[in-house]
Amino acid sequence: MLNRPAHIPAAVTQAPLTFPWSNEISLRLDNFDAVPPRLGRALAKVDYKGKMALALGCLEWVVWRLSGWTDVQDPLQRIEAAWASQVSVAYARSLDLESVRDDLTAPGDPAGPLQEALIRLEMLHLMYRKGKPEMTVQAGLCALLAFHVLPPDSGFEAWLEKALVAMADTDPCGPDFDRRASRFDYSGEAAVPRAWLDDLSVPRDPAAAPADWNAFFTAADPARNPFLVPADEMRAQGFVGEPYVFS
Repeated sequence: MLNRPAHIPAAVTQAPLTFPWSNEISLRLDNFDAVPPRLGRALAKVDYKGKMALALGCLEWVVWRLSGWTDVQDPLQRIEAAWASQVSVAYARSLDLESVRDDLTAPGDPAGPLQEALIRLEMLHLMYRKGKPEMTVQAGLCALLAFHVLPPDSGFEAWLEKALVAMADTDPCGPDFDRRASRFDYSGEAAVPRAWLDDLSVPRDPAAAPADWNAFFTAADPARNPFLVPADEMRAQGFVGEPYVFS
């Protein structure tokens, strides 16, 4: 299972759940019009895989924020599989949420915002698998949820701003991206290592990416994570190369 990233403070996991929660808030957080225009413009400068990585980073903030109050093993396993799918969608099974409840609205109950995070992850992964250009929208909604549940002094806003500035340099959106197209081919883009979100160094050292991804895949265990596809199954499905090795 994933460990808490260095850029997410341990204090975040124990902060009281003082944010409001209701069906109305859930619906508002699912509306891209609620995303600040400045954030939308910054996301538009980042390439497709960069948007995916940033969205996963935002969802990790949400899940770790709730981790001191509820069991987050399942969400973290799903997020781990989504990170692996950034390298190849062959690594991850469906991340669809099997059941969604509409009664998780009590303030102070982590179940509501945790379900919202899983819904965001489901849509994010679906859009990514299909190459849908709505990745900007999905990333914005993930950030919006994080803003709502995290304390103002958590450091999330500063991290997000630094990440967006860095990614505009390391993972810039190219001129071939057409948000009106039905599908976008992102296969030529570099996968953003999860470990890089800790330091956000610019320029990103290309030699560090294989080491970061191989460390990630060494720790990933499909025998323990039901959302990861085992190596033998990947080979049987025609995966080219050595599963769980980044080269």
